[in-house]
Amino acid sequence: VNVPVDAGTRSVVQKALVAAAFSVAPRSQVSHGDRHYIAEYSCCPPPLLIPLLCSVEVGVFIYYAVNMGDVGPYTPVPWKSPLIYDPRRRMEAWRFISYMFLHAGYVHLLSNVMVALFVGIPLEMVHRWWRLFILYVAGVVAGSLAASMFDPHSYLVGASGGCYALIAAHLANVIINWSEMPFNWVRLLVLGTLMATDVGVFAYITLTSTSTRVSYIAHLAGFVAGLLLGTVTLRNLKEHRWEIILKWTLLAVFILLIAAAITIQIAFPDLVDLYPPMPEKTAPLQLGTDM
Repeated sequence: VNVPVDAGTRSVVQKALVAAAFSVAPRSQVSHGDRHYIAEYSCCPPPLLIPLLCSVEVGVFIYYAVNMGDVGPYTPVPWKSPLIYDPRRRMEAWRFISYMFLHAGYVHLLSNVMVALFVGIPLEMVHRWWRLFILYVAGVVAGSLAASMFDPHSYLVGASGGCYALIAAHLANVIINWSEMPFNWVRLLVLGTLMATDVGVFAYITLTSTSTRVSYIAHLAGFVAGLLLGTVTLRNLKEHRWEIILKWTLLAVFILLIAAAITIQIAFPDLVDLYPPMPEKTAPLQLGTDM
């Protein structure tokens, strides 16, 4: 690959970024650099979306930690924040997205930030920021919609729905570029193991515990959103006919799932015990973090 060798390219940071991008780039994309921007990537512009999202999340956490005078592994929890997903205020639609900027403690925050940086930056360098933005937001929305249906009495904070969408995007990247992807079976095995582990933990906790602080439903929904939408939005370098059919089929499935979730909450609230809003004087609501 003809990567420029000027002073900027020789910097350690730039070499690391280019290497990260190549780690998820299919063979044809690496070997035919004249046809794809990644071969001439010079950090101008650098990957900005994922670092920007992480910076905002850290900034919001610091703001509430200072404002509430508390910081710990699982605190503070800004219950009264206009950003939190509040089950009593589902009609305030922005909460289905804005909850991603809040985190229940620095452990929750650091885990999401680290996953987003290590998983998201390589994808952003190969597939560009706007594709990652669509996937990230779709994972966040899918996570909150799923949590509101299957855990309708819990608050929700955290960006794990978006992080799991990015993880699923790696799987989608392998699927749509299978014949060109180096170590495709290894990548598939690693991603499958990660997902199977999370599903196993979710099943174990569901069967052995009556309550949990972690919203695994949001994890699963974010992953499904990233997988379905990733096959559509990510760059497919050699698109075959069956891949075109698969792409539009999965897009239709994603749209139908989102539409069904929204319709149920608005038109059939009794199905998932959503409305009327819970009274103020009742048992404390649970906090569901998508940690």
